Amino acid sequence: MINIASRRVAEVLSDYVGRPKDVDYIRYGIEIMFRGFIKLFVLFFTAYAFGLLLPMILVWSTFVVFRFLTGGHHYSTYFRCLIVGTISLVSISYFVTKFEYVFGRSELLVLLTFSLIIGLYFSFNYAPSNHFYKKMTKYQKGRLKKVSIITVSIWGNLMFLLIFSSISTVLILASILGFLFQMMSIHPYSYLFVNNVEKLLERR
Repeated sequence: MINIASRRVAEVLSDYVGRPKDVDYIRYGIEIMFRGFIKLFVLFFTAYAFGLLLPMILVWSTFVVFRFLTGGHHYSTYFRCLIVGTISLVSISYFVTKFEYVFGRSELLVLLTFSLIIGLYFSFNYAPSNHFYKKMTKYQKGRLKKVSIITVSIWGNLMFLLIFSSISTVLILASILGFLFQMMSIHPYSYLFVNNVEKLLERR
């Protein structure tokens, strides 16, 4: 359905701008936008329906920033990615709202310190990590790795400041868990896990 809708819009636009030969390029761009909008709608509508919109915004925002910088595994189909991503991020948001009372300042500091160690180590050893970055030169990958490490450090310092300024535990915990979830996705074992899940699904 997304393919059909994208194709029709692309045909109209290519005719309008007088470039009918470029219809496939236009369709590809429109399809990416459609898929992105659908993902966002499903994700935030689900979060809103369960009363998890605020933590979801923080979980998703942190996840997306570091996803862009460090990469991570992807499922082979759009709908698998949509379903797994929605379930994962909604589950994290649910955990945040139900168990935030467990995390005082000391617990948040311990969790943040652990997350920073993981984030810096994984960024140094595995980032950038997925097939989208394979065409990059070694120099470009090195620069992106440096940016990732710097961004992790900046984010960590910001989280320390927020913890000591007594900002909402929900917001801090949501950002930390969103960060951890993304960092775990660039580890080789994460790729192995996803590949095994894919193989299991293909057998059915």
